Amino acid sequence: MYNLQFFLLLFFWTSISFSQEYIEIRTINFIGNKKTKEHVIRNELSFTEGDTIVLSNVDEFIDRNEKILESIGLFNDVKVSIQNQKASKADVLISLNENWYLYPAPILEFADRNFNVWWQEQGRSIDRLNYGGRLRHYNLTGNKDPALLVFQFGYTRKFEFEYGVPYLNEEKNLGFYTSIFYSDNREIPYKTEGNKSLFYKHEDERIMLKRYRASVRLSYRPEPQKHHSLSLEFHRNSVDDFVIDELNPDYFLGGTNSLKFFMINYDVQYDQRINYLYPFKGYRLFLNTKKEGLGIFKEQNSLLLKGGGEFFYEFIEDFGVGTKLIGRTNLVRTQQAFANNTGLGWSDDIVTGYDLYVMDGIDYFLAQNHIKKRLVDFDFNWPEMMPDQFESMNVKLFLRINFDFAYVNEPSYIDTNDLNNRWIYGYGPAIDLILYNSFLFSFEYSFNDIGEQGFFVNTRNSF
Repeated sequence: MYNLQFFLLLFFWTSISFSQEYIEIRTINFIGNKKTKEHVIRNELSFTEGDTIVLSNVDEFIDRNEKILESIGLFNDVKVSIQNQKASKADVLISLNENWYLYPAPILEFADRNFNVWWQEQGRSIDRLNYGGRLRHYNLTGNKDPALLVFQFGYTRKFEFEYGVPYLNEEKNLGFYTSIFYSDNREIPYKTEGNKSLFYKHEDERIMLKRYRASVRLSYRPEPQKHHSLSLEFHRNSVDDFVIDELNPDYFLGGTNSLKFFMINYDVQYDQRINYLYPFKGYRLFLNTKKEGLGIFKEQNSLLLKGGGEFFYEFIEDFGVGTKLIGRTNLVRTQQAFANNTGLGWSDDIVTGYDLYVMDGIDYFLAQNHIKKRLVDFDFNWPEMMPDQFESMNVKLFLRINFDFAYVNEPSYIDTNDLNNRWIYGYGPAIDLILYNSFLFSFEYSFNDIGEQGFFVNTRNSF
C-alpha cells in the first residue's frame, strides 16, 4: 500500500516537472559594448550558460536583467532577447548602448548641504558657490574602473584624486580602491542652534578649516547581490585658533585646534533591488561598522554601528510602495567632538520636509516611506548630430507620495536644538524625473510636524 502511494506521488511530481516547459541557455552574446569588457557585464547578470528558464517566466527574466544593467550607470539602453530557439535550447542576445564615460566638466555647484539650503537659508549668495574643473571617468579601461581628478576653488578649495580596480583576481570578485583628499574653507559651520548650522567668516578672510584624508579600500563581491568592503583611512582636520578660543571650545573637544585619527570601516550588503537608482521591486539589507580612532593618537574614539534595509513591492504594473529603515548608534557613549557628531540632514538620511535642518546625535532611527506611480516611460531620439551615447534618451516620470518619521538621540548638544530627542515626521507629494537611466531629479512639496511647508529640489545619479 505504501509503495503504491509512493509511486503515485513520484508519478504526479514527475508529471508536473515535465509539464513546465523550459529552455536552456546555450550561449550569451553581446553587441554594442565597444568599451566595456564582456566580463563586466556577465558579472552583473542573474544567469550564465547552462542555466534554464521556465518559458512562462521569460518576460520577467528579460525585464529583471535589463533593469539591472540599466541601473549600473554604464549603459543608456539595454535590450535582452531570446534567439535561435531550437527544441529546449536557445541563445541570449544582449544589445547595449554605452553611456558617455568621460566627463571633463567645469565645476559650478552649491557649497551647502543641498540646493534648498542655498536657495532659502543662504540668500542664493554667489559667494557660496564652488567652481573649478573635474575630470571623471566611470570606465577608464573598460573594466568599470572609476577615476576622478578634482581641482576646485570658490567657497571650498578642494583637491582630490581617486582610482579603483574592481577586478583584481581571476574570479572577478576582489577589488582595490585608493583616494587622497584635501580641502579648506574661509567660513566654518562652528555650531548648531535651532537645528541649523551657524557659520563664521573672519574679517581678514583667513582659512578657518582644513581637512585631509587618505584611504585604501578592498571590495569583495562573491555574488552579484553580495557586497563587502573594508577600508583604512587617515584623517587630519584642523581649525584656526579663533574657532576654539571664541566660537566653540568643543569643536574638537579638549580645547584643541586639530584632530587626527585612523579609521577602519566595514560595509556589507545584500542587494536584491531590480534597479539601483530608482527601485520598484526587490530589497536591500546593509550593515556598516566604523571605528574612529585606533589608539595611536588618542584624539578620537567612537564605534559606530549602522544598519537597516530597503523594501520595494509592485502591487500592480507601474504602481508600487517602498520603505527604508535605518538605525545608527555609537557604542562609545562618551561625549563626541562637535565636528564628528553628525546625524540626520547631512546626506540622504533626511526626513521629508526637513531639508533645511540638521539633527546631530549619537543615535538615530529613520523610516522613509512612499507610494509611487509610473506616469511616463519612453525613448526620445535626438538629431543624429548628437554623440552616439546621447542619441537615444530614455525618459521616465513618476508621481510619489512620501511619509517619513525619525528620532535622534543627543545627550550633549541639546541647547535650542528642539528637534532632537523627540519624534519628528514629514509628508508630501513629489515628481521624479529620470534621464538616460542615470540622472534623477526630484521635485517635492513637503509638510512637517512643526507646521512648515515648502518646495524642495534634489538630484542624484547612479554613478
